[in-house]
Amino acid sequence: MAASRDPFALHWSLYPRHYVAPKLTTPLVIDGNIDKDPWKQVPFSDYFDEIRGATDAPPGTRPDQDAQGTRMKMLWDDDYLYVAAMLQSNFTTQAHFTKRNSPIFQKDSDFEVFIDAPANCHDYKELEVNAINTVWNLLLDKPYDDGGSEHSGRIAQPGDKQYYEVQHQTTATKVIHGKLNDDKEGATWTVECALAFSDLLANTTTSTNTKPPKVGHKWRINFSRVEHEGDTNWTWQAQRIWDPVAKQVKGKVAMHLPDAWGYVEFGKQQLVEDGTSQQTPPPMGDLRFDQLTDEQRDASWPARLAAMNIYYAQRRYAELHQGQYAATVADLKELTDERILKPFQSNKNDKTGHGGITITLGHKLYVATVTAPDNSLKATVNHERLLTVNYHLQETATD
Repeated sequence: MAASRDPFALHWSLYPRHYVAPKLTTPLVIDGNIDKDPWKQVPFSDYFDEIRGATDAPPGTRPDQDAQGTRMKMLWDDDYLYVAAMLQSNFTTQAHFTKRNSPIFQKDSDFEVFIDAPANCHDYKELEVNAINTVWNLLLDKPYDDGGSEHSGRIAQPGDKQYYEVQHQTTATKVIHGKLNDDKEGATWTVECALAFSDLLANTTTSTNTKPPKVGHKWRINFSRVEHEGDTNWTWQAQRIWDPVAKQVKGKVAMHLPDAWGYVEFGKQQLVEDGTSQQTPPPMGDLRFDQLTDEQRDASWPARLAAMNIYYAQRRYAELHQGQYAATVADLKELTDERILKPFQSNKNDKTGHGGITITLGHKLYVATVTAPDNSLKATVNHERLLTVNYHLQETATD
C-alpha cells in the first residue's frame, strides 16, 4: 500500500530559515573582529536577499552577492546571544549618526536584528547599528499594523511608560575594506554583538517564556540590511505572508511581521574553543529544511500557519465589513487558503474527535483557535496578532 501523503506537506514547504547556533562555555570578547576563534568555526548564513524574496522582488532590487553581499552567523552561551555579520558595498557606505537611539535606517547604512523570544508577535526587540557603532534599541509591544508603538530611549525618558533601554548589550564594528562616506567607493564592514538574554526577555508581559533559553529551544529571529535611506532592504528571511486579496503567499516590504521571521535554534556545544577539533561536529549554521530532524523543526509551525491564515483573512474581512470580524471559518472562505486550513478542520469520521478551528467573537475583537488533529497542541491568535501555542492538551486516543 502506498504511504499516505503528509497532510502538512504544504505547511512544511513554507517553513522559514532555521539557523542552529553552537554554544560556548566562555564569554566572547566583542571587538568587531569576526575572523577570530570561535567565529572561524561557525558557518555564515546564506546571503541576504531582497525583503520580498526572490520570487516577488522587482527587477533590479536584488543584491549582487559578489559586491553587495550580506551574511551573518550566531553563537550563544548562558547569558548572551552573539551575532556577527559582514556587509559588502560597491556603493557609498553612509555612517553619520553618532547619538545613541537615533533613527539610523533613515539615513545610514544599517544592520538590524529582530528577536521575538516568546514567538508570540508581541514585546519583540529590535537593534539597529551603523558602521561607526551607533546603536538604536527598541521594544515593540505589538506590530505597528496592529496598533503597536515604539518603546525606546529615543522617544521617552526613564520612568516613562514608553521607555525601553538595554543594560548589558555590547556591540562593535570594524571597517575591513574601503572607506565610509566615500562617494567613489563603498566599504566592507563587520558588526559583532553580544545581546544579553536579560535585555531580550525584559518586558515580555504577554508570555511566561521569560527565562534564558536552553539547548534545543527556538526563538523567532530575522536580520535586515537597509541602504539608500530605506529604499533598499535586504533580509535573511524573506517577509512572506498570506495575502487574502491575491489569494497567495506574497512578499512584503515590512519587517514588522514577526510571524514571517526565521528561527534560531540554541544548539549544543559543538566547538572546541582553542580552535582544535577532536571530532566532526553535528550540523550547525543555516540549515535547509531537509537537514533538520523532527525534533529541531517547530512542531507548532503548521498550526501557527493556519492561525495566521485566519488572522490575515480576518483583517481583510474587517476592512470590507466596517470593522466587524467573521464569526465562522465558513464566512472567511473566500479569503483563506483552504489547503492550509483543511487538515485542522474537524472530521466527523475521525473517532478521536480531535482537531478543529473555532472563532470566538467579542465587540470588535476575536480569538481564533487551531487545534492539531492529534490534540497535541493548539495555536491561538487574536485581532492584535497575539499568537500563542499550548502543548499537550490531553492524552490522544490510541487503538
